[in-house]
Amino acid sequence: MKIFAISDIHGEKRYFEQAAGLIGSADLVAIAGDLTTSGGKKSAGEVISCVEKYNSNILAVHGNWDGKGVIDLLEEKGYSLHGKGRTIGGIGFFGVGGSSKTPFGTVSEYSEDEIRGFLNAGFNEIRNAENIVLISHSPPRKVRDKTIFGLRGGSVSVSEFVKKHGISLCIVGHIHEAYGRENLDDCVVVNTGPFQKGRYALIDTGGPITAELGSLRR
Repeated sequence: MKIFAISDIHGEKRYFEQAAGLIGSADLVAIAGDLTTSGGKKSAGEVISCVEKYNSNILAVHGNWDGKGVIDLLEEKGYSLHGKGRTIGGIGFFGVGGSSKTPFGTVSEYSEDEIRGFLNAGFNEIRNAENIVLISHSPPRKVRDKTIFGLRGGSVSVSEFVKKHGISLCIVGHIHEAYGRENLDDCVVVNTGPFQKGRYALIDTGGPITAELGSLRR
């Protein structure tokens, strides 16, 4: 399966036309949160429409800047993976949106216990899949989560869950400057970087997982 993965769009639509070929040729578009900055349903709808123009095979979670309107939109569209699981092409996908607690008091923050609950709920729906992919706005703690200040912004619960349950691939965002690929045990963790600045990841799950990080021009 070829996955076009993005996160941290924050309402920026300028790059979608440039990415049209990449989006249209993917088997799946994965969105790892922060569709908006305002948290509004209208802004999120405009972003989703930009994706749907080229590909309607979408799985997404909300980010810590996305409010209830965004969560509702993703649910209504049938794209939300927050606390849910879905099997596509033999691969089990599950997800968790929002983030662990931040110093900024953003609109969708959860305790580590709540995050663990969402992870368990989604995983239980796809636990028998041969290959399992987690889409999480928050990275695992200490993996692709270091801020420009050297602090770690990832979730302890996500890290523990990935290590315990044999996840093959974890697609994340949240910490813009931590984009890149890194392994957590046998799991490939890909922080796509902010699509707000044109960053994305092309992931191929056929055979050993490959991830190509790319950047579109302004």
